[in-house]
Amino acid sequence: MELKRQQEVVEAFHYDMRTPDMEEVETDLRVGFSPIQSNDENYPKENSIIAARLEFRLVFEEYVLTGSVSQINHIINHKIEKQEDISQEEVDELVKPLFNIVQRMAYEVTEIALDKPGIQLNFQSTEA
Repeated sequence: MELKRQQEVVEAFHYDMRTPDMEEVETDLRVGFSPIQSNDENYPKENSIIAARLEFRLVFEEYVLTGSVSQINHIINHKIEKQEDISQEEVDELVKPLFNIVQRMAYEVTEIALDKPGIQLNFQSTEA
């Protein structure tokens, strides 16, 4: 799959120190995709534009990281109109930059906030 990616957008990123009275929350990752129609009549009909978005809540003993990141992707010579038009490997490739930016931000923010080496996140699938 050939991709032309636009810059990732950090829509929100938040660090909250956990306090004893904080309500219990669980880690949650949500990935979403939205097709986008081009307004350019010269845009190739065989291409697709897909917006990928990752919303996250990462819960740790001392803190909670929340936010959302997104990216517009132009998929060259591959028309995507329904879920069956894209494989799991292609989905993984589309969202990889979003997970990477969350990993980078989490590391940097926790390093600064806690004055020790930052958290190393690993979003790799453990499925066999």
